[in-house]
Amino acid sequence: MTSKLRILCLHGFTSNGHVHAHQVRRITKALPQYEFLFPDGPHVVDVASQMDMDTPANQAWADMVNMLSTSGHRAWWFARDGDWNNKETGGFYGLEKSLDYIGSYIQDSGPVHAIWGFSQGACFAGMLCALMQEKHSSHPLRKHLPAKISPPMAGVIFSGFRARFPQYDGLYEPGIDMPMLHVIGKQDALVHSERSEAFIRVCKNSDVLIHAGGHDIPKSVEDQARIFEFLK
Repeated sequence: MTSKLRILCLHGFTSNGHVHAHQVRRITKALPQYEFLFPDGPHVVDVASQMDMDTPANQAWADMVNMLSTSGHRAWWFARDGDWNNKETGGFYGLEKSLDYIGSYIQDSGPVHAIWGFSQGACFAGMLCALMQEKHSSHPLRKHLPAKISPPMAGVIFSGFRARFPQYDGLYEPGIDMPMLHVIGKQDALVHSERSEAFIRVCKNSDVLIHAGGHDIPKSVEDQARIFEFLK
């Protein structure tokens, strides 16, 4: 067994573990005392059906993912709104499969001491941090994780948000106890500050880092120093 503290790192929608590792390499290289784990989401994304590929930025992103990794575009779930005409409720389709997968991943590779995530991965990280608390041992989703899994000591949330569907509200009540660092970009056009703030409000021990960038990982020395300090 490794003696290093282990951090589970969850990528965003249409990314994968290898690409996320590349995105955060400046941070991870500066923290050799930690072991960083970068699993791929279990769901393959048909990126052409999820993004406007006529937009140069989207095409550039798709090309970069394919250049850096053979895992393709991945996700932890697909968010779908309800269709009341057909009596269908909305939700995160595929969430249970991802919980099963992460539960087995942790069981096979060993305990994790912190969880971080970016965007969709940040929302998933928050849900995992909540579910792994003892007070949610009877939550319906908890059965997808190992019975004796240990909760992480901390979470790092990059461009995160609270799950917007009401069936997940119970996860956030009465709150998440462990220390959480919320990293928010001032220019984030994909996850607006109101969504991040809704998640911050249910975390009882929060630290907030607001950086000058957008929907990305902060790059300044000062911002990264805040992340280092939190993890230490």
